[in-house]
Amino acid sequence: MPERQESMSQENRDRPVELSREDEGYVITARWHNDDGSHEISGPDEVIIRLADGAAPEVRQWGVTSAVLHRMGRQVDDMVAEAHEMPSVGAYQVMVRRYIEGRLAELAKARGTTADGFEIDLLAVFEDLAGRGHADPLGTLATATGRSRADLDHLLGVARQRDDHDGA
Repeated sequence: MPERQESMSQENRDRPVELSREDEGYVITARWHNDDGSHEISGPDEVIIRLADGAAPEVRQWGVTSAVLHRMGRQVDDMVAEAHEMPSVGAYQVMVRRYIEGRLAELAKARGTTADGFEIDLLAVFEDLAGRGHADPLGTLATATGRSRADLDHLLGVARQRDDHDGA
């Protein structure tokens, strides 16, 4: 998940902002040295792309290529939106998908299996998204898991029945 140092909120407008992300063996850092007070969305004053400490040998061999620069452009766009506290739709979707995938993996690891209890894990993540006020937790969960809304609705129903049965 992206590392967030500061944001462009009103109280931080006169302080430097720095956001960093790691992407396939590279670390990209965007810096805004200060905000001029306008309400316009501005790109960073400085962007640094470097090899990550644990970069694979093939990444080290090629270094920062034009293909890497092209890919990092998307990261810069996402960091601009984040710095201005206006996440782009794409960035938000990626962030939520990564959260869902990570949370499901944590829950599976905690129960020590990948099959039994998956429905309960889905329900826990669904309820978390709904509790955070997400506009479409079922659709987002469907997209992140590659399942249809109907399939997920069925799995969530199974989880609710199990939960009711276990709680009774």
